[in-house]
Amino acid sequence: MHCHFILVNPARGENVGFAARALKVMGFDSLRIVGQDLQDSKAARKTGYGSHDILDQTDIFSDLESALEDLELNIGTTSKVRIKRYDNHSPTQISSILQSKQHTLENVGFVFGSEENGLSTKELDHCDLVSTIPLATDYPSLNLAQ
Repeated sequence: MHCHFILVNPARGENVGFAARALKVMGFDSLRIVGQDLQDSKAARKTGYGSHDILDQTDIFSDLESALEDLELNIGTTSKVRIKRYDNHSPTQISSILQSKQHTLENVGFVFGSEENGLSTKELDHCDLVSTIPLATDYPSLNLAQ
């Protein structure tokens, strides 16, 4: 199973670089960006130290639908539990789902929204599953690179 990480309209090149670096140290290599061509920015190159190979191979898409087109399953991330979506899964549940489908899935996407607003409801509608990481804080949001 190959995991692809999709950043939708990232606002800062620094976070793109940090995200590429995080992917590299965790053994992943596929980064996709929707709407913003920031992987070649000076800031992304500086914070993405050691992961320039991932930044060099980053695919840029004009819209989320195109970025998800070749994936069999995609998982949207959100800090908010949305009333409209009933398939919000914990990271542990997502792991179980992926393990149960590991022999049938070739390409899986993890979709992250912009630093300011996260994924919109419309963007989440393009995702097969939704996941929220439970956090112990009044402001339950992580930086994009985390």
